[in-house]
Amino acid sequence: MKVFVASSYSSKVDYETGQVLPEFKEYLEDILTTIEQTGATVFCAARYDGYKINNAEPAKAFSLDTNHIDESDVVLALLDNEVSAGVQTEIGYALGKGKLVILARQPDHNLRYFNAAMVQAGAVKELVLPITVEKFKAIVEEG
Repeated sequence: MKVFVASSYSSKVDYETGQVLPEFKEYLEDILTTIEQTGATVFCAARYDGYKINNAEPAKAFSLDTNHIDESDVVLALLDNEVSAGVQTEIGYALGKGKLVILARQPDHNLRYFNAAMVQAGAVKELVLPITVEKFKAIVEEG
């Protein structure tokens, strides 16, 4: 199984160095490692970019992400209270391609209106963090 992890990280960097903040890197790596423990192959742009903001042309970044979504079975979108246009685009693209989409949120965060609507309509699944191997496997098997 291949999993694309969508996460906004441009607001979670040290803008002097371009490096992703250590606490966010640790948070993200915990999630990626947990998914990998299920036997899945994971793609996450932040990891791919070496946890540093890249200077890629937007069209190249978009193509990289959509190519990886095309190859994936599951898209796990990590949401927070700040809506990310990029993550929302990846969710929509994945739905259009018929992928299983899982919206993951912190327990103290509510899904925004349209994300909640997608869950209620059965178009996507919802996962309340923290993620565990068992929780991830169950939601994927439920499909």
